[in-house]
Amino acid sequence: MTVPRGPIRRRALLSGVAGAFAANAGCLSRFQASVDRDTPEQVSLSIATVPADEDPVPVRIARHLAETFAAAGIDVGLQPVTAEKLWRNVLLNQDFAVYVGQYPGYVDPDHLYGLLHSRFSEEPGWQNPFGYVNVPGVDEPLETQRGASDGTRSAALSALVEAAREEAPLSVVAYPEELRAVRTDRYAGWDYRSLESPLGYLGLQGRNAAENGGRAPDTLRLGITDRRITHNLNPLAVEYRDRWIVTGLLYDPLGRYVEGEIEPWLASDWSWLDDRLRVSLREGLTWHDGEALTAADVAFTYRLLEDTTYTEENPTVPAPCFRAQSTLVGGVEVTGERTVEFALDADPEIGLHALTVPILPMHVWEERTTLTSIAGFDLDNVTEALVVNNMDPVGSGPLRFEAATPDSRLELVRNEDHFLVGLSDGSLPAFAGGPPYERMVFVYSPSQANVVEGVQAGDFDASARALPPTEIERAEGASEVELAGGATSAYYHVGFNTRNAPLSNPRFRRALSRLLDREFLRTEVFDGHAIPAFSPITVGGPSDEWYTGHGSGFAGESGTGTVDPEVAHDLFREAGYIYNESGELVVR
Repeated sequence: MTVPRGPIRRRALLSGVAGAFAANAGCLSRFQASVDRDTPEQVSLSIATVPADEDPVPVRIARHLAETFAAAGIDVGLQPVTAEKLWRNVLLNQDFAVYVGQYPGYVDPDHLYGLLHSRFSEEPGWQNPFGYVNVPGVDEPLETQRGASDGTRSAALSALVEAAREEAPLSVVAYPEELRAVRTDRYAGWDYRSLESPLGYLGLQGRNAAENGGRAPDTLRLGITDRRITHNLNPLAVEYRDRWIVTGLLYDPLGRYVEGEIEPWLASDWSWLDDRLRVSLREGLTWHDGEALTAADVAFTYRLLEDTTYTEENPTVPAPCFRAQSTLVGGVEVTGERTVEFALDADPEIGLHALTVPILPMHVWEERTTLTSIAGFDLDNVTEALVVNNMDPVGSGPLRFEAATPDSRLELVRNEDHFLVGLSDGSLPAFAGGPPYERMVFVYSPSQANVVEGVQAGDFDASARALPPTEIERAEGASEVELAGGATSAYYHVGFNTRNAPLSNPRFRRALSRLLDREFLRTEVFDGHAIPAFSPITVGGPSDEWYTGHGSGFAGESGTGTVDPEVAHDLFREAGYIYNESGELVVR
């Protein structure tokens, strides 16, 4: 190993003149301080993630990284924190170095616009949490794909993925297979639609009383290990939301993804007028408190997402979520009590994604636009809209809030005034008539093992969250329990805070990414229930070239989890770093 010459000369000098300096302690102290300042320090990184009892996958990935980082000479610390604190630190306070977590999922590659575009580098939330800026290499294809279609868009996305891989603001680990434990004696249809979406629960089919031993399936009972939904139902509070399933049942959008297409939901229909989209609302829409839902609420929502202060003055405080969709909108004009017109800054097909954000009641949320302060938030400006717990939510969805007991349970009830209940025009046939249950109850359980046992015992109809790999085998062997689910777009990944050195160096981040042994993680962490991945978008399924077409680049033998120190050291030397005589990675 080549040892830098500078430190050797300083140590030799210090040894040779020690006697001369011994007579003058003050001079020696000043000299030693100078030496200490000039001696390179070992590179140190902290990896934040949730603890194993909340999700064992991220912490096991983090432990793997701690081992491989250490083999590369990096000083590593692990920081297990609650999911609420992790996402508050990462998404809001931007206070982290490296984190391991799961992306909420997506239905179109345009989600990368919010995740990576430089315009969001200073905004909170899932909008560029990495603080990453690369205007020509990443921003340009992001803009291009929004206005393109067919093959042109594919080319732009392909260039985008390659640029993102080179810059490595994040490293995708794998797309997991998400399976839930379910019973089929009271409800059928668990596999009809993804349970990552509210539609997975709205499309269930209740078995009749004769099939169910005389009991009508009036309550859908779900076991859950995440207590956050018993404390917060704010659809804008990103630290409390993973998939927006519960708030998606409480708050309706203008359009929803149904069978892969965006279909009218609160909207009765829409039509294009040149570059403007005219949207008409269904008749008789109301909020859960009985107030009418009108076009004014729609216009208010999009303006609120842009700036939650709802003013024309500084400071602006954008919402920490739904910005990829809301930035498709150049303007919203109310043209009638039930009609609005959107000016959309994208190809029409992509522009429709703007209609998938939850519509909020103006008469409730306009009172939440004032600036405030709250412990735990390091943002310069925060509004009530971002921090209110919203535990008496007023939405328009097919379910409405009934009651919540903190750390115990959440109860929602069927909204008899929802448009689905009386829907008879032939649209949305899978959901016409509304939810097939009167009540939906989430019950907190301390572990997924307890949830599986509860499903087997008949206490729960299903597990509300996907089972970790360690519990899938238990569920497979449990009587009365079936598994529902499949592949997901909610990939596990490693995120880097590019705002500060050494993570501001793309070559350093790229070297870190090569310390991930995805094949080892597939077998040892996911127990085979995942597909290793290198890209944050998938098009065409697991066989697509963006998904698996690139080698892992692991700095060792793939599948072993063991780094080859020489390969790793060469990677970091190429990134501009050096190693001291102890094999520690230090800044030159």
